[in-house]
Amino acid sequence: MFSLSVPAVSYVLVAAVFIAAVVARFYGMRPYVRAARFDNPPLPEEGDPCPGASVIVYARGGEEELVMSAVREIKRQDYPDFEVIVVCDASMAQAHYISEELARQWPDVYVTFVQPGSHNLSRRKLATTIGVKAAKGEVIVTTVANIVIPSEKWLSSLMAPFCSLEGDRIDVSLGLSCMDFGELSGPFRWYRQFDSVLSNAQWIGYAAAGCPYRGDGYNLAFRKSVFFEHKGYAATINLHYGDDDLFISEIADGSNARVVLGEDSILITRWGESANRVWSIRKARYLFTSRWLVRAPFIRATVMKWLQWIVPGCAAGAAMTGLPSLAPLAAAAAGLFWFWGMEIYHYRRLAPRMKSVRLWWGVVPFWLWKPVGDLIFRLDHHGSRIKNFTWQRPTRFWKWH
Repeated sequence: MFSLSVPAVSYVLVAAVFIAAVVARFYGMRPYVRAARFDNPPLPEEGDPCPGASVIVYARGGEEELVMSAVREIKRQDYPDFEVIVVCDASMAQAHYISEELARQWPDVYVTFVQPGSHNLSRRKLATTIGVKAAKGEVIVTTVANIVIPSEKWLSSLMAPFCSLEGDRIDVSLGLSCMDFGELSGPFRWYRQFDSVLSNAQWIGYAAAGCPYRGDGYNLAFRKSVFFEHKGYAATINLHYGDDDLFISEIADGSNARVVLGEDSILITRWGESANRVWSIRKARYLFTSRWLVRAPFIRATVMKWLQWIVPGCAAGAAMTGLPSLAPLAAAAAGLFWFWGMEIYHYRRLAPRMKSVRLWWGVVPFWLWKPVGDLIFRLDHHGSRIKNFTWQRPTRFWKWH
C-alpha cells in the first residue's frame, strides 16, 4: 500500500545515497575521469629540438627470440636520434648468443650483461644502472624484451614531452604498458582486467593532474642527468623493486613530468602461460612499495571501495524503513542506479584506452567484489613481503616481473 508517511530515518538514508554518489563522482572517480579525458602532447615535427634517446632493453635468460623481435621493432621507430642498448640478465652462454646475433643483424646495437654472481641486489635496477652508464643519449628509455610495439611512432610519442616548447623543463615522460589480457585464464580473468584498468587509471589520472607518484618501468623515459643527480636507485637499494614507483615519486613532480597515453604509445607485454602468475606478482609488489608513496591516491581509492557497499546499504535501509510508503524506495533506487550507471559509463570510457574489454553489467559486481578481493589478496600475500628486500634472495618464482 502506498503511504505518504515517511520516517525521518528514511530521509536521512536517501540523502546519504545521493551524497555518497556525489562524493564518488567528484572525489572517488576523479582520477579515472582525468585518465579518460586528458590529451596527449603532440608528436614532434621536423625541426623540433629533440634530445637523443637511449633505449635500454632488459632481457632475461630464455628470451633470445623476444630480444630479436623487440630490437627489430625498436629499430623501425621514426624518432630522429636514438640508440639501442640491450642488457642481458642471463647465463654467459645466453648473453654471448644474444650478443652475436644482434651484432650480425644490427652492429650498432650495444650489448652488455649483468654479472651472474651479483647477489643481494635488485637485478632489474642493476641492469638499468649498467645501461644508463653505457648510454650516450640525453634521455633514458627503459623497457623489456617481451613487448609488442604498436607502431613506428611509439618512441616519438613517448619522447614528445621532451620535444615540446616546454621540453627543457621536462625530466620524465610516463608511458604505459599493458599485459596481453588475452593470455589471462580462469574464471577471474575478466576481474583481473578490471583491476588492472583501475590501478593504471589511478596513477595516470594523478599524473595528468600534475601529481605523479608512479610510472611503468616497461615504458618510461627520464633524463640521464636526473638519474645521476638522485644517485640512481640509492634511496631504494634495499628493495628489489621500486624502480618505477618509488623512483618516480622521488624525481617527478607536476612541473617536470608528463604522461603519454595513446594508441601509438601503449606497449603490450607478453607472458604466455605465466600471465596469471605475473599479474599476481606485479600487484603484490606495487602493494608492498605503496607504503612509501604519498597517501592521497590510496585514501581516495579506499573511499571509493567502501562506497560500493555504503551506497546500496543506505538504499536498502531507506527502502525498508520507509515501508509501506514507496517514495523512499523510488528515491533510493534512483540514487543507486545513478551511482552504478556512472561507474559503468566511466569504466567503459576507460577500458578501450587501457587496451581492455569494455565491460557492461560486469562493472557493478566487480566493483562490489573489489574491497573483498583486495583484502583477500593482501592477506594471502602477507607472508611474501620479505621477498621484496634485497637481503632476501628471490626464488625462481619471484624473479618474474
